[in-house]
Amino acid sequence: MIQRFLMRRAYNSGKWRKSREYANKLMKFPKEREFARSVVIRSYWNEGQYEKVLELNLLWGHSFHELSDRARYMLAIQDSKKPNVYTPKIKSLHANQPQPKTAQMQWNPNNMVENFYQEDQRLWMIHPNGWTHWDMPPEFSLAETHPALLILTAEVLLSPWIPSTQQTFPFPRTKGWRAALAFSAGTDSTAASFVLPDDTIHGYHRRNFHSILDHRNATRLLNHLETTKNKSIVDVSSNHELLRTYHYKQIGFSTDFASASHLILLADTYDIGGLAFGMVLDNTWLMKGRKFRDFPNTRYFKYWRQRFLDAGIDLLFPIGGVSEAGAMKICEVAGIVPHMNSCLRGNGKGGCGKCWKCFHKNGPLGRPFDINAKEIQVFLQRRPLPTATHALWALQQLNLETQVPDLEHLFEQDFHWWTAFYPPAVEILPEQWRQDIREKIGMYLDDMDEPFAVESINHFGE
Repeated sequence: MIQRFLMRRAYNSGKWRKSREYANKLMKFPKEREFARSVVIRSYWNEGQYEKVLELNLLWGHSFHELSDRARYMLAIQDSKKPNVYTPKIKSLHANQPQPKTAQMQWNPNNMVENFYQEDQRLWMIHPNGWTHWDMPPEFSLAETHPALLILTAEVLLSPWIPSTQQTFPFPRTKGWRAALAFSAGTDSTAASFVLPDDTIHGYHRRNFHSILDHRNATRLLNHLETTKNKSIVDVSSNHELLRTYHYKQIGFSTDFASASHLILLADTYDIGGLAFGMVLDNTWLMKGRKFRDFPNTRYFKYWRQRFLDAGIDLLFPIGGVSEAGAMKICEVAGIVPHMNSCLRGNGKGGCGKCWKCFHKNGPLGRPFDINAKEIQVFLQRRPLPTATHALWALQQLNLETQVPDLEHLFEQDFHWWTAFYPPAVEILPEQWRQDIREKIGMYLDDMDEPFAVESINHFGE
């Protein structure tokens, strides 16, 4: 039927009003009515006319309840900036999360230790909205885990919403001897792997519910590191990234240290005394990659360094003086790049080519990406520019400066120093690990020249 063809063509071309005109003509045909209604209501959604979506869903007997729920969510964001309704996807995820078979527990806000429970090899933590869990290695035992580790885990996961998780540790934990790395299998954590001691435990957190994240790129690298490089890998599945969603935020880590919750819990199991993160210069001495700061004297660093130390763990930022570009260089020199890909949507063979990571992580490595992809363009047009110094470096390396014409003045400087090591970063490395890490960094990167260009960075006059 010609009307159906014209309607589809208009819709696929983004001509929403025109697609509705054709759809309304199809409404009189019973066999076409449902499809035509779908085009009409979705065209209003695409235009951001969420009230109209709700109106039509009501008129048509709630046939489009999922789209209606999404519209209600978007209106809540617009009205208050703090939505108080869940998207259909999140509602479904919440409804399908497992619970312990035998535990009869209630959330205890006064004693974090009482909120943990082990059932076979699954460790549970109750919280005000339900249960979080980890599927732990066979050797893990909750009964043999120090209370400080349980309290610290609750804090890194729940403290943004529940300040009472910041509880005093009942008695000291003896510091372990081994280093562990919160390993994401991306460029930065892979670079951290190569400057840490050879016996470092690599703790991978595997999201165990359906989402856009694809673990196949990470799995490929984990297998390579374990079988070829003799790295110690601990792969733990968990649903703790859903905790944010109970507070109307996107799926993800509650805090910077939530990515290591499984390693905190395993610190006694593996005698962990140093916990490392692939946090780069872009987020240590630079604030969000765009403004220099005195990182060792920030409240953030002082608080968390002491908090981990009180739990018998040194907080390690082994590449805190290395930029994202420097991390790429470490991976290149180490020969690991063919086995690694930072894209979280990749299929185990390559990246998607359309995400921000494919632009600023894969692009400078010579991998394909679409500079006109929607996500990449959205990030490039944000001000301040996300991961600013690295993004500027990447644009300069790829001869794509014209993509941000309003930032032309920032390209007057040469970012060649961005791949070098910032020597003052040695200051924040605990003495037990300092010399080994410093020597290994020197195997891959030169030091920045003085005066250090990074110390004058303030791209947006903040």
